[in-house]
Amino acid sequence: MIWRNGWKRHARPLRRVWLRRAAAACAVAALTVPVGACSSPFALPTSGDVQTLDPVEQQDKRVYTTPDGPQLDAQPEGIVSGFFNAMPAGVQNDGYRVAREFLSADGVASWNGDKAATIYVGTPEFTRALHTSDTAGSQGGGVTIEVTLRVAGRLDSHGLFTAEDDAQEVTLDYTLAKEDGQWRIVKLPQGVVISDSDFEQVYRQVSVYRVDASHSVLIPDVRWLGWRNWRTLAVREALDAPADWLAGAAVDLNGGRVSLAVNTVPLTDNDVQVQLGSAFESLSDDTRALMVRLIRLTLGDGNAEYGNVRVLVNGDSDYSDADRDLTLAVAQESSPIYSLSAGNIVLLSSSSPLRVGQTAGFDDARGFVFTADGGAVLRADHVVECLKSDGSSCGELFEGRRMSTIVKGLGGEIWAVDESRTGLYVSRDGVGSRVAVPWLDDDATIRSLAVSMEGGRMALALDSGMTAGVVVSGIVRADDGRPDRLSEACDRISANADAAMMTFYNDTMLVFATDGDGDAGQSAYRQIAPGPNEAQKLPSDEVTALASGQISSYRRLAILDDLGMVRSVRGSLDGAWSVADSQVTALSAQ
Repeated sequence: MIWRNGWKRHARPLRRVWLRRAAAACAVAALTVPVGACSSPFALPTSGDVQTLDPVEQQDKRVYTTPDGPQLDAQPEGIVSGFFNAMPAGVQNDGYRVAREFLSADGVASWNGDKAATIYVGTPEFTRALHTSDTAGSQGGGVTIEVTLRVAGRLDSHGLFTAEDDAQEVTLDYTLAKEDGQWRIVKLPQGVVISDSDFEQVYRQVSVYRVDASHSVLIPDVRWLGWRNWRTLAVREALDAPADWLAGAAVDLNGGRVSLAVNTVPLTDNDVQVQLGSAFESLSDDTRALMVRLIRLTLGDGNAEYGNVRVLVNGDSDYSDADRDLTLAVAQESSPIYSLSAGNIVLLSSSSPLRVGQTAGFDDARGFVFTADGGAVLRADHVVECLKSDGSSCGELFEGRRMSTIVKGLGGEIWAVDESRTGLYVSRDGVGSRVAVPWLDDDATIRSLAVSMEGGRMALALDSGMTAGVVVSGIVRADDGRPDRLSEACDRISANADAAMMTFYNDTMLVFATDGDGDAGQSAYRQIAPGPNEAQKLPSDEVTALASGQISSYRRLAILDDLGMVRSVRGSLDGAWSVADSQVTALSAQ
């Protein structure tokens, strides 16, 4: 069975809270675990109880911008400011038609707005500096306008987001010269510069779906693509190799063999027309079927029943139904939330909490994870004790090694960070092992972590080192499914180095909170990973744990506060919080 969560993502406020740290970005590899056996030669599932969910809800109420071109006899500062105002429309709808009016002929020839994107917060400052190069031309002296702004994040040419520290100021140079008596930009940085408030209006979050080596687990490769041609870009990325942060985890089915036959994926009569090159026909039937399914999922926001995709080769060979026998779909696992209260293990999946087990107490437990098959508790002495499904003990895990935190992984996996906060461990079927973290700096420590629902990605909060902040990395598994190491690279998705607890609310959204020990008090954030973050409201100033799972037939985000109250919220996560349990010692972390 393919477990993937496709919970609807509701429209979010445009204004975001950005917390970034400038450092060299590391790429992420998101691996998934092979699940189940398949009869197809390529391990393609053709049967099974799969629950297909609605596609992720995308925001469609966008504000279309219609910027003005340059004014007659405008000064250099006005030209650069006008260019900034015109860039968002270039990404969104006009293909940089107006933005290019602010550039000289040389500037138009050299500049590529789709090369990258710089996202800033606040108001940029435009300052004139003396121009010292010889690129001004013969029609008048040249000047350089220095634009100082606070960069919150960047996109590369593939729509991959990397976070930066918006407390750091960056200066961009724009060189101008007169052309036909009017100031125009002759030299400028590649890509666009977009404000945080414009970002979601002009870019669309797209999950480019990948599969693991077993071809049975879906992995969302999150991209941010310009609205004006997002379908073309999405198919191009689906045919390309996975992002570097997924390398070695997600499979490159295409291997560079197949490309778009035409450089567009138009929407005609409500049908998306995907024209592929003739190399597609040389692929095996199973590979063609899987590629069509991944394209369908990508264009349909995770909806395997999205029937408006026509896949054609040479203009007439129709492969639109090549995936008709596949059941590979974005699906939601029923994952209940458990609490530990006065030695009782309580199931919170319904409106009335139900005791399902009893332990030896653990009133001072430092951590707790549990499933229907059992779990573990992090005792006050930092030793992890195994629990059977009835709550009775099944011995100490990790050979009694002292741990600082534990979380739930795939199935019955229990992940832990040792007391030094530098060692990552996992227990699977009662056998513990250390998991290598190749990219972890010598001076970095792991403060908290969370495992994605399909068990292939991990989010970690690092409170020191070059990658301080929240990062995501893939979980590399052996042939038997046992975690072996994290990916060779990671991607920093937030510069907040104070994330004391975190959980994946769905397949792409991560929620994390600080511990509130500092003068600023406790704060929480949610974000598409990787992507910009925004503030998450909490019902208490002293939240001690986060979890996500099913309560009263809905997937909900749950918190535990210092008074032992468990509250939960669902949907957009902006609604009212309801009480789920009380007098709770620990909440099952997952």
